Amino acid sequence: MNPALVAVAAVVVGGGVLCLAGRDARLALAGLSITLLFAPLLSDPLPTALELAARAVASILATYLIWIVVRDPAASTRGSLLGWPVEALMSAAAFAIGFGTAGLGAAPLGPPEAQGAGFALVALSVGPIVFGRDVVRLGSGALLLVGGVLLVRVALAGAPTPLEQLVTGVLFVGLGGAVAFLASQALAAGAVGGAVLDPEAGGVEIRSSQARGR
Repeated sequence: MNPALVAVAAVVVGGGVLCLAGRDARLALAGLSITLLFAPLLSDPLPTALELAARAVASILATYLIWIVVRDPAASTRGSLLGWPVEALMSAAAFAIGFGTAGLGAAPLGPPEAQGAGFALVALSVGPIVFGRDVVRLGSGALLLVGGVLLVRVALAGAPTPLEQLVTGVLFVGLGGAVAFLASQALAAGAVGGAVLDPEAGGVEIRSSQARGR
């Protein structure tokens, strides 16, 4: 066990918990940004400075695109129905399972801490993907799911190549842009079922297009 990698994994998973448990949309995006920024550090050997810079720019851009839609100070999402303590305990259990099964029956080429963090992010993503009611929460769950799967890949197959790091960064930017586009369209249309923000959470009021036309 590498204490430094364990600390990084804790930050990555903690960002995921903050992303899903926070009702303030800006706080949730801050947690998502933390997860995406620190995830590349869960590798042995570490990526080069240029690779880290590329991933950092991609992570910030992905969350910034979503922040443009939810930057209103009153913006709120539904948040976690279970609460952050339950989310934290669930992610800790998933981390322990992933760490304990490093390699999934084969010799791992990457750090087991990456697989533990990947399992934790995948476990956290289930709730918003299955039960999410707003586009931002669904999109955050999808980003965490992709990030978790990529971390498991790092643990199983070793450090990503520079090209893979670039492709991963482009993928996150594309996902962030897609979430931002769908969220802006849902907000403009006032679709209650696919609202960008949950009206019951005390967020920005979303009126239907018919109501605005009256």
